[in-house]
Amino acid sequence: MIMDVFTQIGAKNLSSANMSSLLPGRFGYPHNFTGDSPSMSISKLFPALLQCFGIILCGYIAGRANIITSTQAKGLGNFVSRFALPALLFKNMIILNFSHVNWSFLYSILIAKASVFFLVCILTLLVATPARRFSKAGLFPIFATQSNDFALGYPIVEALYQTTFPEYLQYIYLVAPISLMMLNPLGFMFCEIQKSRDSQTASRSKIKILGLGLVRVLQNPIVFMVFIGIASNFLFAQKVPEYLENFLDGLASSFSGSALFYLGLTMVGQIKKLTKGTFVALILLITAKLLLMPLLCREMVELLDKSNSLVNHTSLSNYAFLYGVFPAAPGVAIFATQFNMEVEIVCA
Repeated sequence: MIMDVFTQIGAKNLSSANMSSLLPGRFGYPHNFTGDSPSMSISKLFPALLQCFGIILCGYIAGRANIITSTQAKGLGNFVSRFALPALLFKNMIILNFSHVNWSFLYSILIAKASVFFLVCILTLLVATPARRFSKAGLFPIFATQSNDFALGYPIVEALYQTTFPEYLQYIYLVAPISLMMLNPLGFMFCEIQKSRDSQTASRSKIKILGLGLVRVLQNPIVFMVFIGIASNFLFAQKVPEYLENFLDGLASSFSGSALFYLGLTMVGQIKKLTKGTFVALILLITAKLLLMPLLCREMVELLDKSNSLVNHTSLSNYAFLYGVFPAAPGVAIFATQFNMEVEIVCA
């Protein structure tokens, strides 16, 4: 089914692209719509999927056979989230050309993600049991909105759009901070409320809970390096300094394989932990993430994007739908483990 979705999206882009043999890009990129370029994009899709799911399978086998223990897997997860991904984001924030960004697309993704986030949060508060209400209201919306943008999403986007709309690759680095800096802090605050309710000590004040949520966000190296990268973009004129380039390349290049391998490791033994109640909750969360999110992303782009070119508008809305179907990020499992809340659902 996933292959069918990607094929339909790619085929629709190809039919739109054939409307013009040579169309100047809206963002300054020369779109080479020759007869070969679009088909080459589709031909790269299967190798990209094979790469992603093959490495995930290797990680799962390594964990299942106990070649890599849970403690070692945790260390790999820390390396991915605290070193490799921040370096990747920092490097790409420096070289990002903001003049080529379609801001209406980012607004559309922001509105779609915020809508799903608050919908899941409100419904969880209404139906969840009082004992674990706030932890679920904090982590479930994060699960439904934070996509696996870099490890799984980027290779697929690169395979489909590198030769037709190369600027779409940059959008991956811009839409990720929407969750990391705007929505996740709200979820962290709900988790802090749950922690204060579970604690035997006196209740924390609202200001302290707010402060703890903000501190947790600022302590996240992913968020921190996005801020530093944007500042460096203007400081270094969109060029990575020579003395940093090789260092950043070394860390950034290690992200893709290690993140996919870690994703496979986290899948080991999770299905056995599911009860009937948690299974129903997981199905509803997956429905919100893989059905509601892509539809809202597509509709928001259709509504807000004012592209003069029908080709760009159609391709952008299809890209928004594709972005919406990316599965939840492994980082959500790290958040659940840090708070020791709802691990059996988030990690399943």
